[in-house]
Amino acid sequence: MDIIHFTLGTADHLDSHQATAARFLPLAEGSGNVHLSCLHLEENGTITAPSTNHSAALLVVRGRITVTTFHTPMRIDILGGMGCLLAKDDPYSLTSDRGAILLIVESDQLIAHEPGANCGARWPGDNVT
Repeated sequence: MDIIHFTLGTADHLDSHQATAARFLPLAEGSGNVHLSCLHLEENGTITAPSTNHSAALLVVRGRITVTTFHTPMRIDILGGMGCLLAKDDPYSLTSDRGAILLIVESDQLIAHEPGANCGARWPGDNVT
């Protein structure tokens, strides 16, 4: 077993992708073209031109981000415990007014499983159908 640390102090300042107030840390590589990384956005952090070479799952661990897509114009807030899937070659930007920690999974293609997609809150006792 390997222990993975993705605290703020382990991440490096992100100087690419038109980023401000952002720190990035690669965490793991998978078979084929699969990558797991961590992104720390400070208050008012932005990434205007993230890489779109892969499909990406942005999973918010803590905080809140706003994702803006351009092919299908949309702007959505993603809170801790939520995430979104973005298609390869689909440009987007992200910002955080209060700061956030994200895990990013990248692969040639990612497809959301039905039980996790658009289901709303899922806590013991919820009547989500």
